[in-house]
Amino acid sequence: MNTLKGVLMLTRPHNLFVAIITTFIGYGLVSRIYGLPLLSSSFIYATAVVVFVAAAGYVINDYYDVETDRVSKPWRPLVTGIVAPTTARLLAYILYLAGMVVSLVLGFWPAVFAALNAVLTHEYSRWVKKTGFLGNLLVALNSAATILFGGLVRSLDANSPVPYLVLLPSLYAFLLILGREIVKGIEDVEGDKRIGAMTLAVSCGVHCARSVAALLLLVVVAISPLPALLGPYNLAYLALALVVDASIILAIHALYNGHEARHIVEASRRARSLLKISLLAGGLAFALGLF
Repeated sequence: MNTLKGVLMLTRPHNLFVAIITTFIGYGLVSRIYGLPLLSSSFIYATAVVVFVAAAGYVINDYYDVETDRVSKPWRPLVTGIVAPTTARLLAYILYLAGMVVSLVLGFWPAVFAALNAVLTHEYSRWVKKTGFLGNLLVALNSAATILFGGLVRSLDANSPVPYLVLLPSLYAFLLILGREIVKGIEDVEGDKRIGAMTLAVSCGVHCARSVAALLLLVVVAISPLPALLGPYNLAYLALALVVDASIILAIHALYNGHEARHIVEASRRARSLLKISLLAGGLAFALGLF
């Protein structure tokens, strides 16, 4: 039972649930655009691919992070010994393989998309994460990719091209997650300096990183009305988008409530928490807005 509990911890079930929602965002949007039912059997296969690949990515991340986690996260299953590192690595590759096998049911392009995403999640854990900002970009890209994947699968069902409107929630997610990753880099700037991770906060300073994060987040606020204006979203989208915008503005205000570097680092903790609300509300906005 302890081993099973450890395996579940490695796969981050709460994050997998979020990945299912983001897959539905793309899938459901294309369904609405082409007049198809919101859900169909291909959604089950699409979510299975996303869950398998995402779970594999989380497991392999813990495998490569085991030494770092001994210091910063001593409760993680590989550190406590509940799950052996070799077992975790084998599990990750089995999950990757399961994702690839299921993706073949969906067709050539979904299989290619899934394989590329699998490689990116693996290489992120193996070395890209240590580059700092490039790792931030990859995290944001992988998160937005689930929306595109859902849209791709449903477009194949309709024998039609992927609508350009799918790019809107994907861009929204990419910018919001990238902004939050930069804010997290500000919070962790001292630790990242020690391990040589070249985040924006390390390479150009916390003031520079704050400005970049604020700019990205303001773009999210600026584009938030577009889905309602251009896409088939209801009032639930507008209501939740306002929550996203408000939490973003509060996060930016927190970041700018002080000029000294130490004040910005302290403020980044509150900003990160506020942006977590933005992520949750944003996902719900695009998902519930389709019903």
